[in-house]
Amino acid sequence: MADLSVTYMGMQLSNPIIVSSSSLTNTVEKIKRCEDSGAGAVVLKSLFEEQIEAQTAEIEDDSWPYPHPEAFDYVRQMGMRLGQDEYLKLIRDAKKAVKIPVIASLNCITPKWWNSYAAEIAAAGADAIELNIAILPTDPEHTAEEIERTYVRIVEGIRRKVDLPIAAKIGPYFTSLPQITRELRRSGVSALVLFNRFYQLDIDIEKMVLTPGYHLSSPDEIYVPLRWVAILSTQVGCELAASTGIHDAKAAIKQLLAGAQVVQICSNLYQKGMGRIKVILEEVSGWMDKHGYGKIEEFRGKMSMEVSEKPEYYERLQYIKVFVGLE
Repeated sequence: MADLSVTYMGMQLSNPIIVSSSSLTNTVEKIKRCEDSGAGAVVLKSLFEEQIEAQTAEIEDDSWPYPHPEAFDYVRQMGMRLGQDEYLKLIRDAKKAVKIPVIASLNCITPKWWNSYAAEIAAAGADAIELNIAILPTDPEHTAEEIERTYVRIVEGIRRKVDLPIAAKIGPYFTSLPQITRELRRSGVSALVLFNRFYQLDIDIEKMVLTPGYHLSSPDEIYVPLRWVAILSTQVGCELAASTGIHDAKAAIKQLLAGAQVVQICSNLYQKGMGRIKVILEEVSGWMDKHGYGKIEEFRGKMSMEVSEKPEYYERLQYIKVFVGLE
């Protein structure tokens, strides 16, 4: 029988399936369910920067530090269901309840709060920290260099405070992903999660209000992270976790072949239940047996750009060269 065990950021995992940050991991009971279903690790539901801001200051409309009043209303109405103290308690209780690694998640937009709080997360027993860094550049006065420097400063500040492994979960919207990922690696990350699936908005044309867009991924969304995992897996100098669009064993195998160390799943578990983890693991094991692989390391990265006989296929953005051989 195939050995599905892997290492990720120095942690030993029984398999490469990680339940990503979501409401599937926001209570001890749900985390135990993830473990019982076969997950190799979990990433806790993110603690948002706005939550810390709300809990550490008396919020008034004219002092709210973010430009979106909707964010203020959301945080105030939610009543801080999972604030700083509750989050630390979740980490401590989860570590007592399960044996799989428990990775804390912080949703960051500035370096302001995280340096001191990361030390508390480490003291609570988290095995690692995933920084869900989500900066939407809306101000034309902010340069790309300034925005990228914010990403780096967040990582640098937390690295100075903790010895825990750090993963940065980022989006694909950079002029040069190889450059920013190398900068993040130099700043102290042990892994990169590719990619963050950002919240999408919609418009209700009758009520004239903003509404949430569809929040679950589809299998078609695998292709952007698949390309970049294949390109970066041998370039960036740290481990990669593939995220978004992984709905079955084939998708997981593709990402491992491209060079991912682990894969994070979420939407498919909402759609089809936690039993999907076992199904995916059984099918990955069956594929390995069929192809004569005893361990994941025997095939991981076999389809990365570096070892490909046609590396230009990974670089080409238009279809003509790939499909008909024309320039």
